[in-house]
Amino acid sequence: MKPFAKVVATMLGHGPLDREGTARQQIHREWDRQRALAISPSERAEIDAIFSRHL
Repeated sequence: MKPFAKVVATMLGHGPLDREGTARQQIHREWDRQRALAISPSERAEIDAIFSRHL
């Protein structure tokens, strides 16, 4: 799949994805996942505080 992505990126004129942006997307996905698992509003607030400090 990677060679295909390179071909498409070359055709469209886009460079490779930046690692910081990819890492940030992964953090946001995990943040959303943890928020969905939270049982109470206080637990959700604690999760938000932890992740917002990281970013």
